[in-house]
Amino acid sequence: MSLNLSLLTSLFVLFTALKTFSQVVVTFPTERAVFQRNQSNEADVYIGGYVTQPFQKIEVRFTPRVAGEGQAVPSGGGWVTIDDQLSVGQFLGSVKLTGGWYQLEIRGVNGGNTSAISTVARVGVGEVFVVAGQSNATGGDSNPNGPGAAHDQVNSVNFQNFDASTLTVSPYSSVQLPCPEFVHLDANVKTAPFGNYAWCWGSFGDKIYEKLHVPVMIFNGGWSSTGVDNWKQTTDPNAVTTSAFGYTFPAGLPFGHLRLALNNYIAQLGVRAVLWHQGETDNFLEQPGDNTYNRYLSALWDVVNATRNYSGKPNLAWLVARASRFTVNGATRVSANVVNAQNELINNDGAYPHIYPGPETDPYYTIEYRHDEIHFRGDGVTPAPDGNVYSGLIHLATFWADKITPDFISQSNPYAATPPPAVTGAYATGSQVTFTGPSIPGSSQYNWLAGGNCNEVQSTAQQWTVGPGLYKLKIVDSNSNTVFSPALNVLSSPLPVTWQSFSARMGGNGRVMLNWATASETNASHFEVQRSTDSRDFVTVKSVTATGNSRTSSFYSYEDEFLPKGIYYYRIKEVDEDGQSDLTRIVNVRVEGTETVRIFPNPAADVIQIESAQPLNRIAIFNSAGKLVQSAATEGKKLELNVAALPKGLYIISVDGRELKIVK
Repeated sequence: MSLNLSLLTSLFVLFTALKTFSQVVVTFPTERAVFQRNQSNEADVYIGGYVTQPFQKIEVRFTPRVAGEGQAVPSGGGWVTIDDQLSVGQFLGSVKLTGGWYQLEIRGVNGGNTSAISTVARVGVGEVFVVAGQSNATGGDSNPNGPGAAHDQVNSVNFQNFDASTLTVSPYSSVQLPCPEFVHLDANVKTAPFGNYAWCWGSFGDKIYEKLHVPVMIFNGGWSSTGVDNWKQTTDPNAVTTSAFGYTFPAGLPFGHLRLALNNYIAQLGVRAVLWHQGETDNFLEQPGDNTYNRYLSALWDVVNATRNYSGKPNLAWLVARASRFTVNGATRVSANVVNAQNELINNDGAYPHIYPGPETDPYYTIEYRHDEIHFRGDGVTPAPDGNVYSGLIHLATFWADKITPDFISQSNPYAATPPPAVTGAYATGSQVTFTGPSIPGSSQYNWLAGGNCNEVQSTAQQWTVGPGLYKLKIVDSNSNTVFSPALNVLSSPLPVTWQSFSARMGGNGRVMLNWATASETNASHFEVQRSTDSRDFVTVKSVTATGNSRTSSFYSYEDEFLPKGIYYYRIKEVDEDGQSDLTRIVNVRVEGTETVRIFPNPAADVIQIESAQPLNRIAIFNSAGKLVQSAATEGKKLELNVAALPKGLYIISVDGRELKIVK
């Protein structure tokens, strides 16, 4: 059996593992994506994917996972249409969501019939941050980690630009980010693109969620032991810089990691701000009479401008920590020049706009906060080598969270996510499809990808004709901002069935009534009614002959009898003449188990038949007054009784204690 619509040759599928027989599959957004909200606490969230059966429109609904945090869409229940003009099976649309953590459900509609519901369990509208700086921004250097986030709403991407097998870091121009997979910010998540682990940011995310009641996404491009000049010099993607401690960085780094975060993850999600914690190395480098103040001020302002220019976000907010404490010649010290330069950037909005105060960390250097007067440590749970439990990283998280104030939220300029590109499709010859990307500026570039690889470009033309396989479009603009389309797929052969509907319910006689229909049939042989008690292992209980070939709707039914009490799962398997097959969705029915006996005909004639799933044993017939008028006994499961002598009326037949009513 095959679909009688042109949809058959091209359907869109997800690059990751999906249910084989899903009727509607959402490939954007993916699980745990968090989109930056605007100043009105809203974001336009796009939903895209593909269908495996012809539908007239796609409907969605968003439900807050926590009561009072977010607003359901649509309000008052029901569904909202996002696309009623599907292009060769692809759909794309958007809804406006308020800040919150949601479950997304999606379905297809064709006439009065709907598909099974597909779900993305977690999608957020909230706050997105990028961290940069040195070791107190990112951990590392054998400094003990902090805790993972306690709240489900705190997220990141578990990737680090580091090859553990060769102990190497790729230069900026060679970094290939995998397709983003968003995860909960557990303690050992790498916080892409270069964070070592959660450090203080899991706790920070918890505190932001507790304060704002919206989900949080955190990326980290920091690198330990970096001075501000290392960052400034590598705003040139080909530049090579050497740290104050003798390490020569791969070309374009450390700044390149910050740029990677902004051009890739942030382009797709949006952003609130860059969180900058750096200055300790510049204190170490400072000598009496040198020009540390002007050097630091100029260099950091160049870094800020580079992030804005390279990302195309001219008002990108920065929160700058006042941080400089370091140990020099065996003594801890601070640098007034470094801190004054940081304060000048923060306080002189006319010359240095959109820079906001981060925490002042220099005063907190005792063992309660730092184990070496430089690096914060302590997750509040794990004993230190001296046997005490410290909470320095929890304090550091609090210092940062305290700076995400209502004034900062209202005054900063968040940037929204770039919408995913809308790809259209047209059928070419055979099983080929021509995909067309949207119009883009001449300085942007089309990058067609095959399979689940987000880096190996197959074509850079606006149109691409392909045969069966998996595909995706990546668009890169002149700033290197990168966004992906929902996944695309071309099937090699038609689907074996055009299902129109399938339902199961308890009938009035206590039996399970199954009804299904097809919209069209081609070379259909038969249907197998399959039943299960656990939704995993199915057995065929009935074979029903198919119409075979039809361009109109065909309707089928089956009545399942004599089931003990319990929950039963059903599906229909369609089998073609050539052996190909297809399955419906699984539906379930609760059986109370009271109707395991069948008596027919009813109303009765002169002879009635009694059948049971169990031995009948003793059978008694009572009239409406409760008087016994006839009886029988058998160890069999079937019995024929002659009731011709009974007058017309209502009778109760007791079958081994089970009572049924008949009329004669």
